[in-house]
Amino acid sequence: MDSQFLMEIMEINEKLAEAQSEEAVAEVESTVQAKKKEFTDNVKMAFEQDDFEKAKEILTKMKYFSNVEEKVKLKKIPL
Repeated sequence: MDSQFLMEIMEINEKLAEAQSEEAVAEVESTVQAKKKEFTDNVKMAFEQDDFEKAKEILTKMKYFSNVEEKVKLKKIPL
């Protein structure tokens, strides 16, 4: 996993942790959804080109964003 990607994940997680309003949480959620869409398109292309190593790398990145998405859902649930 490249360090730039890991930094991006850390920044998104920090932004979510610091989010104090519904708007801030929605902004993080929007970012996560856009990245997941991008990765979905990219993994589809990788499979179509039989580039399974690239597909594996993209799916690993998608897993990170799925984890953040779960944190967003938890943050949206009122306690």
